[in-house]
Amino acid sequence: MSAKREPREITVAEIADRFELASYWFGRTWCPAVDRSDGGGFSIRFVKSETLAGFSRSTTYDYFELDADGLITVAPRGFARDYKPGRVVDIAAAAEQYAAPDPDATRLGLPR
Repeated sequence: MSAKREPREITVAEIADRFELASYWFGRTWCPAVDRSDGGGFSIRFVKSETLAGFSRSTTYDYFELDADGLITVAPRGFARDYKPGRVVDIAAAAEQYAAPDPDATRLGLPR
């Protein structure tokens, strides 16, 4: 039986260096890239892919999901080996930082 690995410490900046974090407006609702989940944990949203077809842009997103202590519970497909087990040590501070709405962020859905 293999020994359980201790979670390595990760910062939001390390994730942002590898992935494009994505905050946006959905109508009049601010959707920050780093956010608290309803269940008490956190999520980190990033751009998975972007497709341009003429004047139309299609963007897909993927997520890291974390518990209340910053332990990564769900890593995007193909990245579990890199990030699990891992604990994002500054997730609460990052969620507070990203909570401030950015008026220049991408707007989705209904116009304001």
